[in-house]
Amino acid sequence: MALPRRRSTSALLVGASRSNAPALECIPGRFASHSVSADLPVNVYESTRLRKVTGSPIRPGGYALTERGVSFCGIPEGSLVLDAGCGEGATVEYLKDRYGLKPIGIDISELLLEEARRKKTSGSLVRADASRLPVRDSIFSAVFCECVLSLTPDPTKVLAEFFRTLNPGGFLVVTDIYSRANENAGKWKGMTGNCCLKGAVSEERIRQNVSDAGFAILAWEDHSNLLKILAAQMVFAYGSMKQFWSSFCDGSHSSDGLAASAEKLRPGYYFLAAKKV
Repeated sequence: MALPRRRSTSALLVGASRSNAPALECIPGRFASHSVSADLPVNVYESTRLRKVTGSPIRPGGYALTERGVSFCGIPEGSLVLDAGCGEGATVEYLKDRYGLKPIGIDISELLLEEARRKKTSGSLVRADASRLPVRDSIFSAVFCECVLSLTPDPTKVLAEFFRTLNPGGFLVVTDIYSRANENAGKWKGMTGNCCLKGAVSEERIRQNVSDAGFAILAWEDHSNLLKILAAQMVFAYGSMKQFWSSFCDGSHSSDGLAASAEKLRPGYYFLAAKKV
């Protein structure tokens, strides 16, 4: 008896079901581009100063919480998954090579995707906006969003897109910065570009946004020790956090002020797992 023909990754990405999501063909192992809003902010994670410390997985802890997400959710080999904010595609390669998953990566940064091309990163990488994913409904078994949600202009739209594109029962894995003090305690107007600290909000707000999107939260874990380790690595690399922040000031705000704003925010780092119900 003939087996049913499996749909290719490219087929899943052609002709999005929403009328306002343009069709996109993404061929596995190649690169596709999708229209991205011109007013999206420049991200600090594009800076070589940050990547010098973090390496290609541009976040605290490297792959540690990626591994936590795969094991906690029990994502089976062969599952189609999304890496939202894939950067140079390091996690896409990691999920494919270590776990046998079928990952698609999206990012708004042409600079980082060009780095991926230069490094011949394998996998399907797409330039796209996480708030307008160019994919059909209910196709992913899991979505990974690591140190990205706080960078987005409207996290609620992004979470709604994750919910739309996940299969029923699919998993959402988020790791990111959060505020352990008053939200917006820091003043970031003098900082050029965007960073996770600018978008950091409280645990309560994050939980509410995820729940409002339709997800059932399965786990919230504090991993702020990973943030402390990254801060120590930055100090070792640059002498002080002031020196690191100096690259992102526009002259109206000192690097001392940005470092002080970060301290007032009392940033923490979390792992969240949720399920589409």
